[in-house]
Amino acid sequence: MHRLRMLATAGVIATGLVVGAGVSGADAAGATTITGRVTCINSTVEGVWIQAQSSASGWASWSMPIVLGGLSQADFRFTLNRGGQYQVHVGCGGSSRNWKVDAKSGWVSGSGHRFTCNDIGNFLALIGNWALKREFGFKVDLTQGVSYGACKG
Repeated sequence: MHRLRMLATAGVIATGLVVGAGVSGADAAGATTITGRVTCINSTVEGVWIQAQSSASGWASWSMPIVLGGLSQADFRFTLNRGGQYQVHVGCGGSSRNWKVDAKSGWVSGSGHRFTCNDIGNFLALIGNWALKREFGFKVDLTQGVSYGACKG
C-alpha cells in the first residue's frame, strides 16, 4: 500500500513537470501594463491602438495633457494580457473614427516609451523648412527625423 501511494505521487509530480514544460514564455510572462506618451507633430492625437505580438491587441486608454498649436501629446495605458512586444498605432488628425494619418512604431517591449509620430507630409515639411530658413535664418527639421506615417521613440 505504501509503495502504491509513492508511485501515485511520483506519477502526479511527473505529469505536472510535463504539463509545466508546455507553457510558452509569453504565457509564463503574465499580464504587463504598459504606459507611455505619443506626440503628433502637426495635429491632434485622435486615438491609440496597441498591436500586440503575443497578447490581445486593443485600444489604449489615453489622456491628452498638451495641445500646442498643431502639436499634441497624449499619455497612454494598456494591459498586455501575456506581455511581449507591441507596436503603437497613433491616429493623428481627422477624428476618432477616421484618422487622417495612422502612424505606427516598430516593435518594442517594456513601458515608458515616448513616441514622436510624423503626420507632416513631405511636401509640407519641405515648404515649412524652407520658409523658416528664409524668414529666420536657421535650419529646422519639422519632421524631427521621423519618416512620414511613422512613430519613433
